[in-house]
Amino acid sequence: MKLKAKSGLVTLAIVVIAWWLSAPPEYVKSASAYQMGEISAGMQAAKVIEIPPSTVSGVDVPGHDDILIQEDTHQAFITARDGWFWRLDMQTGKAERFAKTPLVPSGARFVPEDHNRILFCNSQLYGFTPEKEAPVGIYELNISTRVIKPVALRVPLPPPLNPDAALGTLQPLGSGTLATSAMNDGNSRPIKFCNDLDISKDGKRIYMSEPYASPGAGMGEGAFQEAVSLANNGRLWMFDLDRQTTQLIVQDLHFVDGILIDRGSEDQHDVERSVVISETPKFRMLRLFIAGEKAGQIEVLQEGMPGMPDGISRDEKGRLYVALYSPRTKLTTWLHANPWIKPLIFRLPHSLFSEQKETGFVVLDPSGKQVLYWLSHDGSRVRAISKVLPEKDGIYLASFFKDNRGVHRIEYPQSLKD
Repeated sequence: MKLKAKSGLVTLAIVVIAWWLSAPPEYVKSASAYQMGEISAGMQAAKVIEIPPSTVSGVDVPGHDDILIQEDTHQAFITARDGWFWRLDMQTGKAERFAKTPLVPSGARFVPEDHNRILFCNSQLYGFTPEKEAPVGIYELNISTRVIKPVALRVPLPPPLNPDAALGTLQPLGSGTLATSAMNDGNSRPIKFCNDLDISKDGKRIYMSEPYASPGAGMGEGAFQEAVSLANNGRLWMFDLDRQTTQLIVQDLHFVDGILIDRGSEDQHDVERSVVISETPKFRMLRLFIAGEKAGQIEVLQEGMPGMPDGISRDEKGRLYVALYSPRTKLTTWLHANPWIKPLIFRLPHSLFSEQKETGFVVLDPSGKQVLYWLSHDGSRVRAISKVLPEKDGIYLASFFKDNRGVHRIEYPQSLKD
């Protein structure tokens, strides 16, 4: 009996030690219970399972976050997981490594009126080791010279986060700006995670999403604990290139990811009044009113979405194309409604959780409220769609899947042609 008792105590001690050693960092804190609700009837009515006819070109292109199409030169530029910009010849279908970035590139945009320059996010990726240390931030690629230079690497020190905020804390344009020349260690910090960006119509302002700013923040599996937590650690920043200032636009949201300026919302000075963002693991999309009569307001466009909303694009009709990176499972819905179990989940290796094959995208009307089309794909042709680009010759699907090969394009479904 004594031996059994001692054995039991040893086992208990091992369990306690293992529990203590596997504890997440102190900054990983779970949010309160969150009820996602059912997928909307409008979304269900727009559901399509069969993927339109598709082609794959540039079969050497690895997993990638974004694609930029340069129609006049018949080229595409791709931000890939291997740390490179790839260039795809759209006439021959051949691709090549084009420019090596300091870290791993993600969200990218051509500079308005100058498609020889690309602004892009550069951040860490779980499992990727750069050749040398480099700062996270916004960079510029000059296509003709292949020269890459930093554009923005620091942001003002933000106010404390509000973990109980239900719909974020928004600061209209012009509030709390800090001049780049005045930044120092006492009033600013390095950008921790640059995920996506968009550029104003006049090219003077850059909006950048920072999903979270914890040590080691970055893309891929490293964001597992952050996604599980559902904590309000996400921020959106604005960099004014004309005035050389930076300001916080919104914080107290969860994992701010995709960002798209509302074209047509500009005032007489070409200053945008609103932007659309995605909170990826919260399965929610918001419109932020940053100027004008509604400045300071936040509007829910979609919630309880069937998949994680990632990158956002717009077609010529103003419709929004939203990538659904991976599906919302019943387990995910239950987990966020029952956060008491999350301390255990935080301690488990993320490799224990199977990677979902399903992916897809939704198309919304210009208001972002009406669902026009939802492709729910089983992952047999493409996985982990991170961006959807409606172009003249078809819809391009960026795949961040680690084993992806090639650039995927599908034909427009008839419902989107009408």
